[in-house]
Amino acid sequence: MTTAAVLLAVTGCSSYSGITAVQRPAEAKDDFPDDILLSDPDMPSDFRLLTEDGRVKYFAAESSDHAIACVAAYPLDKLDQWVSSCSDGITGDREIVTVTHIGQPTVKFVTTGFDTRALEFEGWRKVHASVLVGAVPRP
Repeated sequence: MTTAAVLLAVTGCSSYSGITAVQRPAEAKDDFPDDILLSDPDMPSDFRLLTEDGRVKYFAAESSDHAIACVAAYPLDKLDQWVSSCSDGITGDREIVTVTHIGQPTVKFVTTGFDTRALEFEGWRKVHASVLVGAVPRP
């Protein structure tokens, strides 16, 4: 069996259905800040607002096949300290990506249904089913 056939067989059997919170129709609250310029056209860009916590808005997007997901954190009081990151190869419940910016909480983005109890035990605070925040890194 070729590598392509094996890859097709593995991805074809996946029952992973993506991030539930981003699979709803867009609303006015989902307007992505103009300050955030996404430089990679191959990454998902149809963001949805997940939550706001501590004057930081958390947005997420995913590709139509659910294999790539992105998170963005937009601090309303320090607009120049926004941060975003994406990860690909998502096929099931897992931590997707962790992203940080000096002066802002570290953000961990997880799939819908991922068991976050161990992360919460480690000190991560859940602000949304798919978003946890951690310590603020210092310079």
